[in-house]
Amino acid sequence: MKIIIKAENKTFEFSADKGTLISELLQSAEFFMEHPCAGRGTCGKCRVRAKGKLSKPTKAELKLLSQKNLKAGFRLSCQAKILGDAEIAIVSRTVFTDKIFEGAYPLRELKGPFGIAIDLGTTTVAAFLVTLKDGLIHKGNAVLNQQSALGAEVISRMESSHQSKSKELKKLAEASIQEAVSGLGLEESQYQDVKRAIVVGNSAMHHLFLGFPVESLMKLPFQPVEREARKVYIRILSQEIETWVPPLIGGFVGSDALACLIYLGFATRRKRIAAIDLGTNGEVMVTDGNKIVVASTAAGPAFEGVNIECGMRASKGAICSVSIAEKSQTGVSAPLELEVIGGGKPKGIAGSGLLSLVNFFRKEGKIDSTGRLESGRIFLTETVYLSQSDVREVQKAKSAVRAAFEVLLERLNLKDEDLEEMILTGSFGARVNVRDALELGLIPEIPQERIKVIANAAGMGAGMMLARDAFEFACELAEKVEHIELFTSQEFMDRFINNMRL
Repeated sequence: MKIIIKAENKTFEFSADKGTLISELLQSAEFFMEHPCAGRGTCGKCRVRAKGKLSKPTKAELKLLSQKNLKAGFRLSCQAKILGDAEIAIVSRTVFTDKIFEGAYPLRELKGPFGIAIDLGTTTVAAFLVTLKDGLIHKGNAVLNQQSALGAEVISRMESSHQSKSKELKKLAEASIQEAVSGLGLEESQYQDVKRAIVVGNSAMHHLFLGFPVESLMKLPFQPVEREARKVYIRILSQEIETWVPPLIGGFVGSDALACLIYLGFATRRKRIAAIDLGTNGEVMVTDGNKIVVASTAAGPAFEGVNIECGMRASKGAICSVSIAEKSQTGVSAPLELEVIGGGKPKGIAGSGLLSLVNFFRKEGKIDSTGRLESGRIFLTETVYLSQSDVREVQKAKSAVRAAFEVLLERLNLKDEDLEEMILTGSFGARVNVRDALELGLIPEIPQERIKVIANAAGMGAGMMLARDAFEFACELAEKVEHIELFTSQEFMDRFINNMRL
């Protein structure tokens, strides 16, 4: 059977066996397609436009795709099977993140030796170019983590790894790193002058990258099979590069959190600081100026669009905030003003938009303190809406984060007002509106002027750790940090329940 695939304004020709899922063909042909629900047919976000001899729409497709979409040729790649000659069009991948940036110096004028810092995130993989002589970071580039073809969050990926896909996940991680580094745009001679790399990530990403078994992370007491620092060699474009992998702290708190601690000065500034690295996963960190305690929360997926009916990544077409204009002279309120990434018609709701919407409608009285949505759904456009289940996901996510903060503060005998500084970082944390976070109770109640938003703390810390003395210091710090297991804490569960109210 002749299959035509159109992607990024290019056309490719393949063959496939009858009955092959579109997702299987795309994966074997090395075309990246996100499957947030790991191919279960429940999220509806692996859409392609296809025509030709295909299986009839499944129950999942009929539920998740409108008749208008089906008539336009949209199908779910994890559901539609190829029965004969067909043509498949996939949309280009885009990533909107502040991990992509240019430094002050022209790239072509930079002289090595260079280091590459890799932030292997669950959603995005970022590469940062560092000059080793001075430790300066000159450029950042980020791409989507291709492992999302096997699930949007770490649980789905670990299940895939457990089901004999460990080598495939390792290959996808390496491919994502290659893509991120390629996007830095170095000259060939500059690539040849790359002497060292470092890779940081949470415990699951660490294990999947190194090809470690993940069973110990999937069952009580949820601990990594190995925490120690490692030195490996990975291929970066045309050469094998010595790559440092820093130690893990414990549980799901990995070397990305360690990099945050280094960059934010938790061990050197002697101040009472709290921080959260909030992306697809969330790491909460608190210090009293001496002792450092950390914990991991499963709050991130909701803020990355997972389990949200109209949720999506922070990409073009995503609603990122909502407001309303002043009443007109006639006394009639203006319609909602939706801020959309990239402009144009909204396609879905990003994490920051979700938080903004819930906070806005809470203040408008359309969501009560228990989280009950007055009408069950609030339509923002003809196709994009906020649902009751979305509000519940926000409640659970914000409650988990706040409860984690409270447990860690209590461990250090601190109150909210004792904090001298509160830092938000991470792919979602760096985009959240601080006022929304405070008003919904996501973070401790402190004056807003004490709150900072810092992008890329993990990536910046990884860049710092390319220096040998900084790496050694980080290895020592990992042993001193106290990891709090929240799943065994009755105090956490009590606080989680108490923080569910909006």
